[in-house]
Amino acid sequence: MKPKIYIRNFNGVLDGVIKSEEFERVDDPRSADALVLWQDVRGEFRELANINKEHLHKPLVVVQHGAGATRDYEHPENFPLRADKFCCWGQADMDRLIRQGNGDKGVVTGCSLINQIKPQEKEDGKNIVFCPIVAEHEEPSNLMVYYELKKMELDYAQKNIKKHRKKLEKAWRPSVFDGDETLGETTIPYMNICNNLRLISKLTPMHDKVLYTGSVVRTNVVSPTHIADCVKLLTHTSVVVGMVESTFQMLAMAMGIPVVICKEWEFKMYGGKDYTDCDHIKTKGVTYCDLKGLRKAIKGELADPQRLAKERLEVVLREFGDINSDPDKKIIEVIKGVINNG
Repeated sequence: MKPKIYIRNFNGVLDGVIKSEEFERVDDPRSADALVLWQDVRGEFRELANINKEHLHKPLVVVQHGAGATRDYEHPENFPLRADKFCCWGQADMDRLIRQGNGDKGVVTGCSLINQIKPQEKEDGKNIVFCPIVAEHEEPSNLMVYYELKKMELDYAQKNIKKHRKKLEKAWRPSVFDGDETLGETTIPYMNICNNLRLISKLTPMHDKVLYTGSVVRTNVVSPTHIADCVKLLTHTSVVVGMVESTFQMLAMAMGIPVVICKEWEFKMYGGKDYTDCDHIKTKGVTYCDLKGLRKAIKGELADPQRLAKERLEVVLREFGDINSDPDKKIIEVIKGVINNG
């Protein structure tokens, strides 16, 4: 008879457990042998964790859902860790749990998101993907960085227009001149305009799409295909530009993609808490720069994308764990362990 688990997924971190045939899934926590969640600190899952502690007394396993997720259990939130076991991606989060006094609950299982990584596609040009900060609302700092990147893209486009001006003059004809209304913009050789550098903005529902002109890709963390969508975007990416090191940037490093972090934005208030002095993820696998040095930093990574390859690998191993192991198998072992010991 299979053990029964009540499981709730996010970011696809529990896809492997759900697809496995090791457990029977139940919809009522009261009938489960164990609860398996992606967090125990906010909303309904915080409430469930508290109810479980007071009344149900079921073994509870929490699986890390994002980069640095163990920071929930320290300043400024200082949430209590209700889980019996916390499955860490890598040693970075395990060390954080130890520092908090939660080390006895931590287990390094690796990051199951690694299973979704794909090889990069071949591209004729260079795609710069901008990942603006996700806060409680649109941030002016996002737009400062975006517009600097847009100016860079437009400078490249202007140079290409000058270079291919004669060809464009011949090809760029309004369809009315030919009396053929079926002629559309596909007859315009856009490859001669933006074939060197293309800016793509990776936005969430928190961002104001109207302010980001040009190529936009929308992703949503609540979507079951969120990570798959991110990976698909990364397969066409030359350089990622962001404001912080988070899950998307870690995925980029795991795929061997250079990452540039612009220091235009600073952690301040979020949800009524002061995050100024919280434990920010800052590694040697990315290039940090200010707004003034952004173009230089991007050009440097485009010219030598392997410059920080060794450092990126070290970061991935520390943040994501052993990328050659099977994280899902280890998570399943942890769940079985708490059930057998519960």
